Amino acid sequence: MSTYVTGRTLDERGDPVPGTGFEVAAGSDLDDRIGRRAGPIASHPTRSVWGIPLSDGDGPIRTLSVFGAGYGGPPAHHHERSVERFAVESGSLTVTLDGAERTVRAGESVTVDTGVVHSFRNRTAERALVETEIRSPGRLRQVLPTLGGLAHDRARSAEDPLQRALVADALDGNTTFVRGDGVAGVAARALVPAARLAGYRAAYATYLQPGFWRAHVEQPTASPDSADRGPPDPGP
Repeated sequence: MSTYVTGRTLDERGDPVPGTGFEVAAGSDLDDRIGRRAGPIASHPTRSVWGIPLSDGDGPIRTLSVFGAGYGGPPAHHHERSVERFAVESGSLTVTLDGAERTVRAGESVTVDTGVVHSFRNRTAERALVETEIRSPGRLRQVLPTLGGLAHDRARSAEDPLQRALVADALDGNTTFVRGDGVAGVAARALVPAARLAGYRAAYATYLQPGFWRAHVEQPTASPDSADRGPPDPGP
């Protein structure tokens, strides 16, 4: 069976950066789902994670996530409103729920209810394919693409304290990252007025446009019309 590589990070000239994509077997279920994706493939430029959108518009966010070998996952966090579900299709995922680790294998799934502090990672030497669903995403629908976009954008940084403060403010009431005694959270909130005055935003329309991702992440050559649709503009 022939294979191809897609999802590679594109450099300033639009050329794929070697070693940054993932392999797909032609004619496989993954190949078929990539062809029927609801938007462009997204990625992180320095981490082995890719997102293949399975839904667009309103409702839950559904994504087929490709977690490369050794992917470390996000920091521990919990949601006040959103419920997440991880259904592993191949490989395995180590999920930590309120401090207890659980290995979720192919054919298994786990649902993370509101208030449960969680994180996840791929501790194996093989990639994992996981269908993820975020119910009642709220501002996560705009903020998640912004976090990925900032990682690719050479003109902005997701680590800028003012940018981080606005992202945290936008997620307040839905998503909280666990960062010790809360002092960091108080300091971040104090930066919010200055960040707004400086022109920062919690979500940027640029990162919600399919053209941005086509310019930064390699897309399969034979992409359907549906793959050109982007998520909604976040508004002002």
